[in-house]
Amino acid sequence: MAVAENSTSRVATGPLLLWILAGLVALGAAIRFSTIGVQSYHHDEIITVTRVLPGSFSHMLHRVRESESNPPLYYVVAWVWSKAFGTGEIGMRSLSALLGTATVPVAFLAAREALDERAGLIAAALTAVNPMLIWYSQEARDYAMLVFFGALSLLFFLRALRRRRDRDLAYWALASVAALCSHYFGGFQIAIEAVWLLAALPERRRAALAAVASTALVGAALVPLLLSQINATHIGWIAGMSLPARLLETGVSFLAGETGRVIAEPPRGGYAVLPAVLVAVAVVLLSAYGNRLERRWALPPLAIGLGVIVLATLAALAGKDYLIERNLLPALVPLLVVVALGFSVGQARRIGVACALVLTLYWLGYALDVAVTPNLQRPNFRDLTQRLGRPSGPREIVGWTLGATAVRFYLPDRSERVFGKLPVREVDVASKPGSRGVGAAMPAGFHRVERFHIDRMTMTRYRSARVRVVPYYLLRRLPTGYGSNGVVADGLGAYQAKSPAN
Repeated sequence: MAVAENSTSRVATGPLLLWILAGLVALGAAIRFSTIGVQSYHHDEIITVTRVLPGSFSHMLHRVRESESNPPLYYVVAWVWSKAFGTGEIGMRSLSALLGTATVPVAFLAAREALDERAGLIAAALTAVNPMLIWYSQEARDYAMLVFFGALSLLFFLRALRRRRDRDLAYWALASVAALCSHYFGGFQIAIEAVWLLAALPERRRAALAAVASTALVGAALVPLLLSQINATHIGWIAGMSLPARLLETGVSFLAGETGRVIAEPPRGGYAVLPAVLVAVAVVLLSAYGNRLERRWALPPLAIGLGVIVLATLAALAGKDYLIERNLLPALVPLLVVVALGFSVGQARRIGVACALVLTLYWLGYALDVAVTPNLQRPNFRDLTQRLGRPSGPREIVGWTLGATAVRFYLPDRSERVFGKLPVREVDVASKPGSRGVGAAMPAGFHRVERFHIDRMTMTRYRSARVRVVPYYLLRRLPTGYGSNGVVADGLGAYQAKSPAN
């Protein structure tokens, strides 16, 4: 289906427009970079910096195939990036922050292509302050790269529809290949755009076929890697959660970010209520007051945004269930573009701009709140391990399974996960606030000596007068309030060195 040339009047391009756009880009950069080191690393980020990136370039590629579930582009760039900026929180996350900032002007260009400069500025503003995009612009993983190249793909897709130039199709192919090489879920967006381009550009059929075919060849080349990466340990846990619940979490996360939920707990839907109302207003304005061309140009990004979610859901129902909110990020920028178009329709522009301003200010205020509210941040394993200090003897640290990776990373001494019967003198239990029964479940001979709180974690120390041998499974079963526990052994090296047997 071809999309006709848009005839709506455009806001005149000039210095004021460029200054506003520059201000929005600067705002997006300030939000992302100013607080980039506030939060400690989370589980997946530590996998990036300790398992994948260390070593040679070939070793990194081997680890991507062996331990990751995504294509290699992010890790290739991150490997080079780490050589220049290190693998600390600020250095490593700065790559994602840069990509997240660069997405802001791309969103402007995409919305301007669909409607006008006003829509572009609104899209840029929403992209700059959207909590979900900020969250993954501050994570040392591939999601910010996926969003950036997905936004570029959307831009050149819209340009190809409007301008019908072969070079836009070529640029679309390049951006689509980069998105696909960043994350496999980019393929859903690319597939929708590819089918649309083939149907909408009969007079450019040869160039469209070349662009789609080249992208498909790259996708086919990734299939052997994808098949080798399929591992229940990596991604099998996703299907263990309710599919409707995950779709609900996606909606909440798109409106309130991962900050709207506590890791390993249900989403906090209250933070998403006002954004949901304002998004609904944008849809109503577009439906009720948008003219034929405005509604028609909103259709491509809407089809992409909803189509990504629908295709991922159908794949899940067919047994390929990898649907989780962060994997659906290719849908977010297209949907923000649709919201921006709704706020920009000519017949209701004043109310639309007012609603866009409210939504932008709400998300901006929320971003500032996240920066100073630990309970809206990633679990603070960095401060937790600093508070624990160095061990005085063999100790076990028990807590959320995924938190064990971060605990090992931040401990000052070498630590490890061990199994079987463990020599223990101290057991430190990180639990959810309000969890009960830990003391009663402790092995005999251990007594509580300290309790303190680090944000949303409660840490309780138990000590014994002497080293005792404790079965690993008893520690795994402690009622921490999490779905499953991880156990980190610390101080074993010093204990074993002092042991008479050594």
